[in-house]
Amino acid sequence: MIRFLLIFLLVFSFSFASSEIYFLPKEAKKSRDKIISLIDNSNSSIDLAMYNLSYKKLINSLLKASKRGLKVKIYLDKAKFKKSDKINKILKENGIEYKILDRKNHLKLLMVDKKIAIFGTANWTKESFEDNYELIFLTSEKDEIEKIKTIFSSLEKNY
Repeated sequence: MIRFLLIFLLVFSFSFASSEIYFLPKEAKKSRDKIISLIDNSNSSIDLAMYNLSYKKLINSLLKASKRGLKVKIYLDKAKFKKSDKINKILKENGIEYKILDRKNHLKLLMVDKKIAIFGTANWTKESFEDNYELIFLTSEKDEIEKIKTIFSSLEKNY
């Protein structure tokens, strides 16, 4: 009986893993709203590696998460970040931990609660969501999440 219960729980837990793909600009609002919802409903942590970060709606969601007491950690591109004093000021004023990477950072990668990852071609700019052809991929697949945790660990060690 216990063996059956363990097998059932194992299969049941894998059945909730999922993936979604969004094609921008057609699904811009849907993907943006999904990202905001995941951030707004997060429970413990937000990890973000982003080349270009300027989309106010997404930034505001990160700020709210930080104010709720979540650990928000952001990894940014050195050259792009230097050009954006406004983002620098917003992050500092709101106590959001960020690191400037020593290499060119072209990642567009978000991890929510170490359980869900979103990545693709889109920078977090209004233009990327509304004007460009971009892909955004969301996953909760265990193997992909473990790999993404490793990526963030590598960024932490090599900033």
